[in-house]
Amino acid sequence: MKPRLFLPALITGPLLWAAFFPLNLGPIASIALVPWLTLVRSPASGKRLYFAGYLGGVAFFLPALEWVRVAHPMMYLSWVGLALACPLFWLLGLFILRRVDQLRLVPLGISVPVVWVALEYARAHFPTGFPFLQHVGLYQMIGFGWYFLGYTQHEFLSLIQIADLGGVYAVSFLVAAVNGTIAEWLLRSNRVRASLKWEAAMPGPGLVPTTAAVGGLFAASVVYGLIQLNHGGFEPGPRVAAIQASVEQSDKMEDAGGLFARYNRLCVKASKDADLVVWPETCYPFGWYTIDSKVNAASVPAELAKAMIKDRQVMRLFAAGDPQGSWLLEHHRELAAPPWRTNVLLGLNGYEWDGQREVPTNTALLVDGNGHDVARYDKMHLVIFGEYVPFRETLPWLQVFTPYSHDYSCRPGESWTRFPLQARDGKTYTFGCLICYEDSDPYIARQYGASAPVDFLVNISNDGWFNGTEEHEEHLAICRFRAIETRRSVVRAVNMGISCLIDPDGRAIALPGETWSTSKKVDGMISANVPIDGRHSIYARIGDWLPATCWLLLAIGHVYGMWKRRSAHASTASITMHETLSREP
Repeated sequence: MKPRLFLPALITGPLLWAAFFPLNLGPIASIALVPWLTLVRSPASGKRLYFAGYLGGVAFFLPALEWVRVAHPMMYLSWVGLALACPLFWLLGLFILRRVDQLRLVPLGISVPVVWVALEYARAHFPTGFPFLQHVGLYQMIGFGWYFLGYTQHEFLSLIQIADLGGVYAVSFLVAAVNGTIAEWLLRSNRVRASLKWEAAMPGPGLVPTTAAVGGLFAASVVYGLIQLNHGGFEPGPRVAAIQASVEQSDKMEDAGGLFARYNRLCVKASKDADLVVWPETCYPFGWYTIDSKVNAASVPAELAKAMIKDRQVMRLFAAGDPQGSWLLEHHRELAAPPWRTNVLLGLNGYEWDGQREVPTNTALLVDGNGHDVARYDKMHLVIFGEYVPFRETLPWLQVFTPYSHDYSCRPGESWTRFPLQARDGKTYTFGCLICYEDSDPYIARQYGASAPVDFLVNISNDGWFNGTEEHEEHLAICRFRAIETRRSVVRAVNMGISCLIDPDGRAIALPGETWSTSKKVDGMISANVPIDGRHSIYARIGDWLPATCWLLLAIGHVYGMWKRRSAHASTASITMHETLSREP
């Protein structure tokens, strides 16, 4: 009788999906992996077993990622491709877990979190986003850091405070450990094994001590969280306003004047009492042209030189009412409005002349109340097929997978800009910026908390691609962890939402609407004093020690397994030789 494989594996998919948005049933994540984990001990083997494990992953990622298709008709291919690629890490996980389990050293309550966290880290950086690749010249930020187990617990504030020790990976480790422990107990039950059409249970390594250890770790994490949450009020920082309009991507691309008019009205309103007004990603529709410092300015084409002058005149017009930019209003009366007269962080498209062509960048530009540019940050972690096409020179046909008809390959940024900010009361602050999905990469955010920590973080994003789907809520849930990991507030300005102010404990303390769901697909703003936290984060300083430890343990287990197999082979050979010799006359 064949053991049951596909049904348990497929049950995990919808269970884990329910733990994320749109249902947001986080506690389910503590048991969601249990059916799939039965494959680790299954007496079956071969392609059928691993195909079942892979299908379990597809059953999760296919519905979880369905919001990707909303962005553009070509994104249906991205949705299906991503939903078929991500489960490959589950497939690898099943293989590693079975190999580790054969050593009979540790129960699933230990092996599952070690393997799961190791592979979450791998998925977030695969194939060229691992920081150590910087030393061999192969580094380019890439990877998919969404849908970690830890993100399901974003509302459990007392638990997720451990993110300042080990990042979101620490929370994932706990959730995976609970799943592994429950699976271990069930798989020791002969009744459960009989329902799976397995043989009777075999004794294994210490289940009770492991259960006590996992329970103790969970309790200690909650206690640590309660201690971290038990503090005095935060020091009030600068007053920052994040503006948000509900502009679909098609309208954003086709009506630049209308896009600017909507955001400029919000900016003028917000600038009356704000020390800083933050625009979402690429929602300032006028480009910003610069020249590479290595290029002779005299070689710049005359048309580009004029564009650079006009850019700056336009900026001064909007920021300070400079009449030199009035030529713009002769053709676009709808753009006329009172000047901002305060610091404004603009999300825009930058273009740098490198001597041969205009190289685009996804840029955050800080301008002061006089319209002068103060500092800029260029996005580092570019979205594949959204902001660049891999192998564009050798495989130009890959352009069909992008939502653009033209080449829109951005150049990644190279520096972690610390933006300076002087408030109206004379106090000075610094802040870092994360553009779009950079807030899903813990590595980027913690750079602003490691050395020369900033006072707060800003996340600007254009989520108008996703038209009110669960992507908006999931994106905000992810960002909460960056606040805890760095112990810095995060100000989010997001086209179509959800704009928000997140305090250093991970609380969403200011929204455009009353709830998360009513704060998307609306025009609005948040304006509040940013909470300033003086605490330092161990995770920001040390980094991804937990995934590294998990990979080290797996490497040690692999070496031990090789030694054990060789020892067993040598022992078998010795016994065979001894028996052969004993039979000789």
